[in-house]
Amino acid sequence: MTLQTDLNTAVAQVTADGLILHQVVHGSPSVSVTTEGGAVPSIAKLLKDADLAINLATDGILAQSQSAAQDAQSAYSLATAEADRAQTAATQGITDTTAVLEQVQSSGNQIFVEVEAVLQQVVARLLAVGLPDTLTGARGKLLKVKTDESGYELVNTAALPRFYGFQLSRDGSELLLTEGRESGFDAQVFLSWSLAEGVTFVIHDNALEVQL
Repeated sequence: MTLQTDLNTAVAQVTADGLILHQVVHGSPSVSVTTEGGAVPSIAKLLKDADLAINLATDGILAQSQSAAQDAQSAYSLATAEADRAQTAATQGITDTTAVLEQVQSSGNQIFVEVEAVLQQVVARLLAVGLPDTLTGARGKLLKVKTDESGYELVNTAALPRFYGFQLSRDGSELLLTEGRESGFDAQVFLSWSLAEGVTFVIHDNALEVQL
């Protein structure tokens, strides 16, 4: 597998996990999200179920209190006990909901941390083998393995050599050099021209010399 494949796989996994997390956080009150560990209710569903359970418990307390109204002392004791149980259930429901929210937030933060770590590892590997981190100014160049096989380097392709053309200025007092690699040059307008790489030109004793 290549580094690009590893990166694509990691990004795809994070994207899929992010969608699942989004459904858990923003799903409707009737949604249960399927995960690798089983079905997980959305936060809205968890709150709805907890609220329903509390309401049912409260309704039970009310019904029991009404049926025990004939015996005031017994009804009062039963109502007090059931009220305490309802309060405990409500408190537990809030505690459970808060714990789930904290767990979801922690999981989301962990996912982002892991993605950042993977990206940093990929960038470190790319830099370790000498891959360029920018392509500015590299148009037309090739990616070549270094001679010592320690990484890569950008080199000019032999299929696109540099053009050197010489012509006199309008008053004939200067010898002008025109050079370039990608522009279209008309060789007929130059007194002399050449296609080469890595050369420099100097005037020595009124003669044009090429230095390789």
